[in-house]
Amino acid sequence: MEVKFILGVATILKQLLKIVGIILSLFIILLGFGFLYETIQRSGNSMAHEPVGTIFSYGEKEMHYIKKGAGDTTVIFSSGNGTASPYADMYPLQEVVSDFAETIIYERPGYGWSEATDKERSIEQLVKEMEAVLEHGQANDSLILIGHSMAALELIGYAQKYPERIKGIVLIDGVQPEYAEDMEHAMPLSIQGMRFLKRIGIFRLLSQFDTTKHILAPVGDLPEDVKEIGIDMTVEHMWNQTMIAERKALAANGATVSEAGPVDDLPLILFSATDNPMAGWTESQKQFGKWSENTKQIWVETENHFLHEEAADQIIEEIRRLVQRSE
Repeated sequence: MEVKFILGVATILKQLLKIVGIILSLFIILLGFGFLYETIQRSGNSMAHEPVGTIFSYGEKEMHYIKKGAGDTTVIFSSGNGTASPYADMYPLQEVVSDFAETIIYERPGYGWSEATDKERSIEQLVKEMEAVLEHGQANDSLILIGHSMAALELIGYAQKYPERIKGIVLIDGVQPEYAEDMEHAMPLSIQGMRFLKRIGIFRLLSQFDTTKHILAPVGDLPEDVKEIGIDMTVEHMWNQTMIAERKALAANGATVSEAGPVDDLPLILFSATDNPMAGWTESQKQFGKWSENTKQIWVETENHFLHEEAADQIIEEIRRLVQRSE
């Protein structure tokens, strides 16, 4: 009886192992198809959208920016780390601001239509690339800088180098330099997970369905063509090597900007989320106010880091005031 029981258990275990083996085999096959699907689609989709702005050569790479409007002041828009399409991200702001000022949406290397690069992602290099865009776009000497999240570091870095050109900075839940300095070098699991899902084609598959497109690029109320560009760019570029290199350089760049110090009495407008879930973020935003003797801090009651999706009108009005003061 005992032997019969043991044999029965062994048979059940053998069947379970067989089922597990089949499931694992199917999973591996699906992964293989996913990688193959993503590779094929990527090679055929890299130029799905024609550049909407201007492409120019910078070293051995090409960079892209979108210039609109006219005026004696140029407003520069720069998106945060990992936001694959700065064009779609900043489109609602540029559309309105370009009615009363010259505007440029700057796409860093690896973003939008700008080619990825293997150059270091130091503040010094980021400032050089931004200056190359402004020189090519023949921007005014009077500049107002608008940045989201990580872009705060490069914009403050630019203002530290060219203080005479800057008439104001507007930061949209921008990372405070000392806060960035304390951030870990390691990639968060969330980013690693997104890179894996991208590699096996899950994000590209989601992009085919209207009900799941918002997962890829919650870009709000945009014209359909702009929304499609935002989604396709996200599928194409999400957490590429240039973006990862930027993320890894965050702490060092925070230290560089911190060492150079505050921006004196330069107008600094801070839009900050009251409930950003990142540990210590709210306190760091309060400390950010000390970075200028002429700071205005505006708190937006939300946990959404992309404040320009919810507070676009307020942001535009602050930009308008800065433009009017600079004229």
